[in-house]
Amino acid sequence: MPEHVESVKRIAAFFHDQVKIAQPQWKGKFEQYAAQLEAASDELVKLYGLTSALPPDLGNIHDLPTELLDELSVAKTDELEDQLVTVINSYGGEASLDQILVGLYRKFKVTQKRRFLQNKLYRMAMVWSVDGRKGYYTTTEPDDPSVKGVDETGRSHSVTALPASVGGFDELLRDVKAVDIDDEIPF
Repeated sequence: MPEHVESVKRIAAFFHDQVKIAQPQWKGKFEQYAAQLEAASDELVKLYGLTSALPPDLGNIHDLPTELLDELSVAKTDELEDQLVTVINSYGGEASLDQILVGLYRKFKVTQKRRFLQNKLYRMAMVWSVDGRKGYYTTTEPDDPSVKGVDETGRSHSVTALPASVGGFDELLRDVKAVDIDDEIPF
């Protein structure tokens, strides 16, 4: 759990303890402070979830205690990845590369090269290309797993399935499988 959330929770617990020993005129006020601080810590957890790159299969992990977070084998993200996810989410979960470039500057005063960002977004496990829209990215995992996957090394990659009707592709594939490579090499 992030340090700020932990601090707010400790202060809320302090006010809960004060309710037990406080004079009657202060009990209501301390209960109100504790409730407001608990709501603030919940809001901080929600905001951390929106502004950081999270593993899609785990969801928001910022409310978990530090001891549990230390046990997880979650890939650590860098600051730019968190910023990219924040910018894409600020556009409703889907943004063009131009919007991302402008959003990075407006929100974080960060400028990046277009090609560098394309490569970064391609490698990120929590960002996907929008099907049918060139240069658009989303933080919502697509229903179609062939859009982008993660291989055994943990690296993301795009998978494109060719339609069966691609001019003679099936025949070509059958012919390639039938050829013995050693017979075809001239040396």
